[in-house]
Amino acid sequence: MPQSNTTSPSAVDEGTSGGIKKPACDNCKSRKTRCDRGSPCSSCVVAELDCRLTRRPPEKRQRVLISNRYDEAMENVDRSLQQVTGALQKLLQINERSQSSPRSHGSPAASVSNNPPDVLGALEGYRGDSSFNAHVQRVTSALRDAATGLEGSLGDVPVNETLAATQMIEEAATSQVVTPGPTNTTPPAFPQLQYPELKDRPLPPLEHVLRILRLAQTEKQRFFVDVPIINEPDFGDLCQKVYFAVNDYSVLAWAVVNTGLLFLFNGLGKDHYGHIEVDDSDVHAYVQQLTANIEATLQSLRLCQEPSFEAIRAFGVLIHFCLKMGRNSVAWSLVAAASRMCIDLGWHRLPNHIDDAEMVVKRNLFWHIYIWDKGMAFTLGRSPSIHQYDVVTKRPTLPRDYPAAPAYLHAGFIEFSIITGEMYMQLFSAAAQLAPRETRNEKARAFATRIMNVNATLQKSLRETPYDVRETFKVINLYLDVITKCLTTIAYRVIPCDQTDASPLRCSFECVQAARQALSAIVQADEVFGEQNPDGWARFLNLLFNTVPFTSFIVLAGNTVASSSSEDLALLSAAVLAIKPIASSGPPGKKLFDVCKAFYQFASFSVARQVTESAAVYQQAIPTTTFTNPQVTAYEHIMVPQDWDTVMDEFELGDGAGDLASFMEPYMPFNWQMQ
Repeated sequence: MPQSNTTSPSAVDEGTSGGIKKPACDNCKSRKTRCDRGSPCSSCVVAELDCRLTRRPPEKRQRVLISNRYDEAMENVDRSLQQVTGALQKLLQINERSQSSPRSHGSPAASVSNNPPDVLGALEGYRGDSSFNAHVQRVTSALRDAATGLEGSLGDVPVNETLAATQMIEEAATSQVVTPGPTNTTPPAFPQLQYPELKDRPLPPLEHVLRILRLAQTEKQRFFVDVPIINEPDFGDLCQKVYFAVNDYSVLAWAVVNTGLLFLFNGLGKDHYGHIEVDDSDVHAYVQQLTANIEATLQSLRLCQEPSFEAIRAFGVLIHFCLKMGRNSVAWSLVAAASRMCIDLGWHRLPNHIDDAEMVVKRNLFWHIYIWDKGMAFTLGRSPSIHQYDVVTKRPTLPRDYPAAPAYLHAGFIEFSIITGEMYMQLFSAAAQLAPRETRNEKARAFATRIMNVNATLQKSLRETPYDVRETFKVINLYLDVITKCLTTIAYRVIPCDQTDASPLRCSFECVQAARQALSAIVQADEVFGEQNPDGWARFLNLLFNTVPFTSFIVLAGNTVASSSSEDLALLSAAVLAIKPIASSGPPGKKLFDVCKAFYQFASFSVARQVTESAAVYQQAIPTTTFTNPQVTAYEHIMVPQDWDTVMDEFELGDGAGDLASFMEPYMPFNWQMQ
């Protein structure tokens, strides 16, 4: 018979020797009472229970071996604690320095460390609601409805098989292919710094940044109006991550913080210097410091970023900096990259029936990138990345989505960007140049009427706006007014002059009139704003001429050469003086100023020559019928850049004017007449 493991306490006593402590009985263990270890124990006697003791076989002792991964994990924990300790010590040192010397410059507590995107491990394919996925959803929905309707007549088996098949189709269509990247499970001995050139770059002192952030909470700052893709609370959170960097922050957060602080200090009124406790030298030093940080960031920024909200927002903020500082080529690269990210994320096809906070933020950010994609593409003579015919995302709801500024301002920007994209496609693209002349003329007049109607609506809203609000946003109002007149000039550019035997440089009357209005508006704005703040006026001009080409100047210069108008020549001279501050903003601004100055000199020489000579000599020296084209009559001719070389050759000034005109109007064909 097998032996039982349960014995009586007396048996235990008999087998117990050598002073081994007797264990408690089973009843005391289960009842969790104190056992006096008697035979029987007093607890069992009182409870009238059978006092028994179960002997369990002794457990084998096992030896636990600590693996190498445990040691590595402990090293990682120790290293993390050392980093936190070092960061806290730096914060304490910064605080002590700021208390002892309030003018000292602070530094970020941690370094910029943003791992580059794993290109091999990135999600491949389209992220938006493509036509294929939409078609699959419609088919599976129809199959599911049909299977449910047949449930009563065909039984469960066919219906279940159909539903399972539809589910497999949906999973196959919505699945994303992931290409596995190189596997490396061994953690590095030390964290790799991705941007060593940005390490330990100085920032403005913490106390001044805190005061200017508090000011932004109580009084609206211009930066948050010009760049409505970030608000004051979010910007404050990013500043907190950078200034109190317990963990490493991304280069995108670093870029947003530096750019935002730059424009906040740059737009700080002198009446607030006492509140922030700064003076002119402090603000100038901080602006130079932040500008150097942003320039270094642009040199290190990787455009092949994984599409994300943070990346698009950072690119949008940097676009504003590059445009105002005259960095056109860098701005266009950022615009193209941000537009690609928007398309990859499917933001051009966001659902319109959802209006939660996250969807509103995505929608506003998409339209902000859309505006610059259209404006810069038209200015540089490029095709935009986002096409209007593929956009279903609804426009922002005004004024709910943009409470910082009057609703008509943001509506005007979006409307003009849409018109700009449509004008390029229907008037200046390669396909549009092949359209009949009558069709182009009708479309041009329709665009001009549409632009003027939008401007009339804006002016009406402006008159209905309170005076103090108009004064606050008068620069933006002026900006939209100049854009309106410039776009009207461009729309009328494709309409030939209605005078027979006209000079090849003469445009239609409507085009010349719109050009005069645009230049007059710029001259008047320079008298109001340019003399007060030349640097701000230069940034305004950079932003303007990256939104719309400066066609008005080339049109009026051609009309001045053709008509010898002294009034137009005086307006050209005033316009050249008005845009002079842009020459010191960067190479693109200097080139634009030099081109305008050269055309003014051409026009001035032409007017002086025609005034001094008699009409007969003028007709003999510069006959207006010398420009002939066997395919186009004089009435149908439209000024193109090559015409400047033809006319300037008559003045014996040499070639090169055509290249300058092509720089001013990159969307126009150089030597092919639109027919």
